[in-house]
Amino acid sequence: MRALVLDAEWNPQSSYDLTDDEKQRHRAMDSSSIWQNPELRVEERERPEPAEDEVLVRVKYAGICGSDVAMTETDDDGYMHYSAYTQLPNVIGHEFSGEVVETGDDADLFEAGDPVTAEVTDYCGRCQMCRQGFHGHCENFEQIGFTLDGAFAEYVTVPEKILWGVSELSQQYEDEDELYRAAATIEPSTITFYGLFGRAEGIWPGDYHVYHGVGPIGLTGMNVSRAAGAGKVIAFEPSDERREIAHDLGFEHVYNPIEVDPVEMVNEVTGGEGADVHVETSGAVGATYPVIEDTLAERANVVHISNAGSDPDLALRKYQGSSAQLYGSEGHTGQQVYPRTIRLMASGQLDNLPIITSTFDLENADEAVAQARKRVDGKVLIEM
Repeated sequence: MRALVLDAEWNPQSSYDLTDDEKQRHRAMDSSSIWQNPELRVEERERPEPAEDEVLVRVKYAGICGSDVAMTETDDDGYMHYSAYTQLPNVIGHEFSGEVVETGDDADLFEAGDPVTAEVTDYCGRCQMCRQGFHGHCENFEQIGFTLDGAFAEYVTVPEKILWGVSELSQQYEDEDELYRAAATIEPSTITFYGLFGRAEGIWPGDYHVYHGVGPIGLTGMNVSRAAGAGKVIAFEPSDERREIAHDLGFEHVYNPIEVDPVEMVNEVTGGEGADVHVETSGAVGATYPVIEDTLAERANVVHISNAGSDPDLALRKYQGSSAQLYGSEGHTGQQVYPRTIRLMASGQLDNLPIITSTFDLENADEAVAQARKRVDGKVLIEM
């Protein structure tokens, strides 16, 4: 089978203290301090065989995430930008849809031909975090596309417990190709869904939501907010192309934060009440947090999703004075986030097809990553 493989040189920086596990497994917990000169290549590999508790999936579409882009970008010394966990060489890609081909001996939830998608984090179910129900913080986790072979390939094996059927999307997408394209956007949608409803507390229908950054996570999140009954969805994004995508999706209040004063604009749109929900998806925290803090509604929820390269100065008295909460949110594992997001899509309340703006085939995967690196698209897909 063909697969897009990421490889790099293992060259830990002298200032980085390697753990024993990192030394033994060549698995980096901070990739930006270890992997140098990353390289992408399409190569031929043996088709994987599913283990007893796994399912073999023929991949239809896979989306390029910001993390995939960050793993191919480097600093001046050649170290990759992505600062979390990787084990290389590895087939990357974790936002995908596909068709079940074969199941392991102990996997019986799916049959050949079933359309599916998958979560990213494989959890052990036995560690202290898992036993408390925090599967996304498993102490023995593995991740598809980061430490396990991912979905930028013709086939991928997936632990059955993190695989989800998407056949009910046929209620909205009569065309099979559209169904699989839509299903490839489920994973990014679950990121904000989890932040809003798995992490934050007390978000209500009718709340005013503000998104800081309108990339793929911001766009899918805005769709989730609208589906969940947001009174108004406001967004700030400097990219002309991405603002246009948001307008095409039907969002009226989308502005360039360079050309307008975001504080004045939030107060104008909300009638001076401020935002009940802020979602930080841009990573430009030095610019966004002062806006957030000056537009907090009473008991506002601030959900931080982006991987910022620096820390903002926080005006804690403003949070205290508004009885506001700041929630860190990462991932989407557990709490029925996947099936609930799939239900929203099957009901027609969440349609991400218009967000897909570029599609490449696997042979041109390097061009797809280069396109995503421009940060002007909604979602870039690779078709297998």
